[in-house]
Amino acid sequence: MYPKFWIKTALYRCIPGGYGYCRYLRRYYDSGYVHERDKHPVRRKHYGSEGWRHSKQGAFFYRDYENYAEYEIHQRQKFDEILKFKGGFDNRTITSYRIKFYRRFKSIAQFLPQHARIVCAGARQGTEVEVLHDLGFKNAYGIDLNPGPENPFVRTGDFMQMDNATSSVDLVYTNCVDHAFNLDAFFKGHARVIKPDGYVLYDIGHSNDQKKGVFEAVAWEYEEDLFLMMLRYFKKIIHLESDREWKWVLLRGKRDQSSSNETLST
Repeated sequence: MYPKFWIKTALYRCIPGGYGYCRYLRRYYDSGYVHERDKHPVRRKHYGSEGWRHSKQGAFFYRDYENYAEYEIHQRQKFDEILKFKGGFDNRTITSYRIKFYRRFKSIAQFLPQHARIVCAGARQGTEVEVLHDLGFKNAYGIDLNPGPENPFVRTGDFMQMDNATSSVDLVYTNCVDHAFNLDAFFKGHARVIKPDGYVLYDIGHSNDQKKGVFEAVAWEYEEDLFLMMLRYFKKIIHLESDREWKWVLLRGKRDQSSSNETLST
């Protein structure tokens, strides 16, 4: 089943120098780049486990961003650094991502028609979008603060401030929940854009210690707190599954969104 997916996965795995858009990105490798010397100034504040607030905001820890502009600058650096360090991801990494996304998406046909409008939020180079296309979901596309150069799958966009019309999207997918500037605003914005009986699919890492990550913007001790927040904005969890590293949750339907929008300025 899905021969296009499997053929392309083999090409991504076996062709030296990469395949498709990932091969194109190899040209952005910079052998003269020295991270400690050349990194963006914002990375001197936010590196490793540094740059976090010392106290919780409710059940969550957040990075100590001065403002939303600093958050945007910091988040854009991840893909820039990947490109400079190694010209994007290597064959083995892309193959593993493709298999992961296949496992997530292969069963959504039971919920969505192939003409469904799907937005992959925080999609970076767009591997998840390409997998959705390979599975027949041609109206899928990605958004990212930094989609990289000439990206055929991902356009510039902000998953904290999505520009889609209200109730216009069938599914929002992201594996970047821990990169949200503000979780309330994040979930509220996704609930706004999905159709009344639309879906959101979230990939969540098992680790409770995201504060050791370089680009994560929010962390939590207990996944239950995260799920309870989701259920403020979405009606029900219809599927929950996990593997060694990730837990993914599919929610359907949105609750009333009549309250005012969260501010992103601080």
